[in-house]
Order: sequence, then C-alpha cells, then structure tokens
Amino acid sequence: MILKGSQRAGGRDLATHLSNEYDNERIEIASVRGTVADDLHGALAEFEAVAAGTRATKPLYSLSINPSAPLSRAQYDAAIDHIENRLGLTGQPRAIVFHVKDGREHCHVVWSRTDIDTMKAIPISHDRMKLRTCARELAHAYGLSLPPGLAEDRDDARFEKTPEISFAEKAMAEASGITPDARRAAIAALYHSSDNAESFRAGLERAGYILAQGERRTYVVVDRAGHIHALARQIDGIKTRDVKARLEALPLAGLPTVDQARAQQAAHDKALAERLREQARARGAKSAADLATKQEARRRRAIDAKRQALEIVHRAERLSLHAAHKAEQDRLFNRIAGKVFALFDRVPALRSVILPLRRNPAINAGERHRLEDEALDRRHVREQRSIDRRVAALDQIDARERRGLIRDLVRSVRAEDLIREARTQQRECEAHEAAQEMTAPTADAAQAARDERRARMQERLENARRQPRRPGPGQTWE
Repeated sequence: MILKGSQRAGGRDLATHLSNEYDNERIEIASVRGTVADDLHGALAEFEAVAAGTRATKPLYSLSINPSAPLSRAQYDAAIDHIENRLGLTGQPRAIVFHVKDGREHCHVVWSRTDIDTMKAIPISHDRMKLRTCARELAHAYGLSLPPGLAEDRDDARFEKTPEISFAEKAMAEASGITPDARRAAIAALYHSSDNAESFRAGLERAGYILAQGERRTYVVVDRAGHIHALARQIDGIKTRDVKARLEALPLAGLPTVDQARAQQAAHDKALAERLREQARARGAKSAADLATKQEARRRRAIDAKRQALEIVHRAERLSLHAAHKAEQDRLFNRIAGKVFALFDRVPALRSVILPLRRNPAINAGERHRLEDEALDRRHVREQRSIDRRVAALDQIDARERRGLIRDLVRSVRAEDLIREARTQQRECEAHEAAQEMTAPTADAAQAARDERRARMQERLENARRQPRRPGPGQTWE
C-alpha cells in the first residue's frame, strides 16, 4: 500500500492529467461529490472558483492510492473515508478517479480544501506522517504488503538524506532523455579516458555535451536540453582545482559562454528534433491514426450524442412552452386585457398609470410569457455552455494524448539512434583493436630485423678488430 498526497493548484491541468486515456489502459470517474458539474474538469473548476474567495494558493489536495493487491470498491471507499478523516477533510467536496495502468488498478482522489462555513482553507499539517500511518493501518486491515521504507520504522533515521533524485533532476532527465546517474557516468568516463584537454572536449561534443565557461569562472557542461551542470560535480573524487589543472590547456576565455552553448544546443536540438519527429511521424502514422480514431469515437460518445439529445430536449421544451402560451393567450380575459393595454398605450398620459399593471405578470399574461421565455433561454444557454466547456476539456485531453504519443515515438527513435551510435562506436573500437593487433607483429618483425642488423654490424666490427692491421710507412710486420 503506497499513499502519495500533496497540496496543489492547477485544477485544469490536474483534470487533464487524470483524464489522459493514452497513458492509461482504462479511466473511470467513479464519483463527484459536492459540485454542480458531474465531470472532472467542471468539478475541479468549481473547487478553484470557491477558493477564489480565500487567500489559499493551493486549494486542492491530491492523493494517489496504489495498493500492492487488487481491492474491491467497498474497500477503496472505506480506505478513502479513513484517510479523509485522518487528514481533516471529512465531508469536503471530492472527486474519485480510477486508473488501470500496466494491468494494475490504482485510485486518485482530489479534495477541495475550502471550508464553506468559514471561507478558509483547511490546514493540513504533517500530512506525510499521517499518510504513512494510514498506509500501515490499511495494509494491516487488508492484508497488503508495504514497501521497505514503510515496513521498517527507522525512527529518526527516516529523516536522513536519501540518494533519490529531486523533482528538478527528474524534469531535467525528462527533457534531456538521460538520467543523472547515466550523465555523471558518461562524463566521468570521458574525463578519465581522455589523454588531454582537447580530446576531453571532443569526447564531450561527440556525446552531446558542450564544455563552456560558467558565471563564476568555472568549467560547466551544457547538455542537449540546455541545462547547466558543474563539471566538478559530475566526477566523483574530483575538485574544482583538479579540473582547472587538468584543463589548463583550454582557458575559460576561449570557451563559449553558457548562452552561446545553449544557442548551439538549441540549433542542434532543433534539427535533431525535426529529424526525430519526421521519423516518428513516419513510424507512428498508424499509431496516430488509431489514436485519432479513438479520440473521435470518444468525442462522438461524450459530445455529439449529448449535444443531439440536449437539442431534442430544448426543442421539445420550447414547443411545449409556446403551446402553453398560445392556449393561455386564446382565453377571453387575456384577449380583452391585451386590447385594453393596447388602447391605453395610445394615450401618453395613461402609459405611466398602466405601466405597473402591464409589468405585473399575475395580471398581464404577455409579461409572464416574456419572463418565462427569458428564463428558458438562460437555462438552455447554461446547458449549452456546459457542453462547450466539455468540448474545451476534450480538446486539452486530445492535445495531451497527442503529445504523449509523440513523446513515446521520439523516445523510441532516440533510443534506436543511441543504440546505433553505440554499435558504431563499438565497431570502431573493434576495428582499431584489430588494426593494432595486425600492426603489432609488423612492429615486432621490424624490431627483430633492426636487432639482427645491429648484431651483424657488431659481428663485423669484432671480426675487423681481430684481423691484423697492415704496417704503415717505416713499420714492419711483427
């Protein structure tokens, strides 16, 4: 049993995220409580509209319930009520959504934190500790397993820092397509394997990074997404002075600035993204067509059918009201009253006298009919506006799903490109090693030949020394 909750704003984005059918196999809006709207976008919009009368900047509380084993709806309802009571949100307007992702069902609950009686946001303090307690209680009640962090109560040790990456690093990894660990490992490998500063910079460029000068006269690395990373922090056991000593041949003044590096990455990323998108479109034509077909079917089911049914109801109500008005106008009293009012309207002095009677719907049937027509028109406009709001919500959901499809296709193409580059580099390394192995015997043979020539030369010199020398002028042989 895993419970994750947070106070937040942005009801429209949250509703779009929870309604995204592309990333989920099935979506079910189980219940909406305390709102006029029966859809998710309308309910969360009402939550935020009520909170506009307060000073709360985060009027919503979002909770995800991910059990380790399937639960029944009655168990989910009991668990939600238990958590709601523990958080102090009992009776607050809420929406419950069920998702099925990767074959597993989980639940999302969104509460309004605004107390209508006091028009203040309900304070929720120490909610993480309360959710930990609720997770243990529900796991014990339903016989579910807990993750190691919850199963073992580490007391004060739970406040120690964990190696988990932050939300900022997660966002960077999402934008650049590489995790922090993989980035550090790649940069560290290039740093340790490079022969000199220039080869290190060339290796960084081949890997998709640009070595630049930071604002504090330090070496930084700019990745594909334009994020800045201090070079010394990417390599374990290396300090800033070590990096400066190693890269002394590359002075900071000769490196591009952060803005220039970002511009280079943006230009490269634009061309790469366009190429990846073209490949993704070519590959995902069928997926995009399937998604468009599913979205069109959903729009017909959720919008067109309701719009047609609403149009039929509106026409029937208008015809019924007009028929009732026509029957009432044909009565003798109403015909006489209408002629009297028309006669008095011809006399300017009597208009002000007859005006209160004319505006009285209990006496003047025409005035009552006008008011009823206006009331019916206002109600029809409100109902039509709710359909238009649902259309706008579906447009946002469709756009989110299309972005998700393009994201997955680009990731797959990018992954294949990385695999292809890795295979190319592996083949180059294998070819280089093979060339070294082929040239190694030649070098040995050349060295052996040189040694043999040197040995023959030494032998000739020795032989020359052993031979008797010829006598010079005035000398005789001994």
